[in-house]
Amino acid sequence: MSNEIKAGEFCWNELISSDIYSVKTFYSKLFGWEFQDNDIGHMTYTMIKNNGKDVGGMMPVPAGKEQQIPSHWLSYICVDDLDSMVGKARSLGADIKQDVMNVGDFGRLAILADPSGAHIALWQSLKSC
Repeated sequence: MSNEIKAGEFCWNELISSDIYSVKTFYSKLFGWEFQDNDIGHMTYTMIKNNGKDVGGMMPVPAGKEQQIPSHWLSYICVDDLDSMVGKARSLGADIKQDVMNVGDFGRLAILADPSGAHIALWQSLKSC
């Protein structure tokens, strides 16, 4: 059985938190997760590792947005053509919260709210995993 993630499958989970230190302590004690901080210029992005494998990421709530954005988990779904999927989602009633943006040379993402208001991220990888 292949471990390759296909379009339409969940492919990443990310924690956006107002208190990175506390949640690192919490999840380390709860699951034994380890963390690797990466300085990406304007912030630190932390990789979440379980048994040495990258299983997710975390980052702080953007500066100045602490009152508007609560701490939350965000799931990503893999897509083959992000631009097309964002257009299709919009036509089906999604509210685009973060338009298509590049994430270095790793991939591209967009964040939307479905018609019920639930948030989801779409991810198009530019590298094979």
